[in-house]
Amino acid sequence: MKRKKFSINMCFIKIHVVREYLELFFKNIRLQFDWDLERLIDDFVLLCFFIGNDFLPHIPGLSIRKGGIDILLNYYKAKLPQLDDYLTKKGEINLYILER
Repeated sequence: MKRKKFSINMCFIKIHVVREYLELFFKNIRLQFDWDLERLIDDFVLLCFFIGNDFLPHIPGLSIRKGGIDILLNYYKAKLPQLDDYLTKKGEINLYILER
């Protein structure tokens, strides 16, 4: 019996590189509150849920294949200085700020 061959394209990332990227990407924004990389990372994780995964559908128009992560990050970067705080705090989502 002959086995079928298939290939899978995989992409590996290093978490510390993503962390450094986020720090550099958001480094020069002026906020009305204290700049906190850890809370920024928590917000990034929350935003990635809107892009969807194997178990959650994505918001229409925000798929990974269509640059959804870049769209959300650029919008978040532009909007964050206008907000009163980060989207998350100690694992809790501030729904009022998220809605804005």
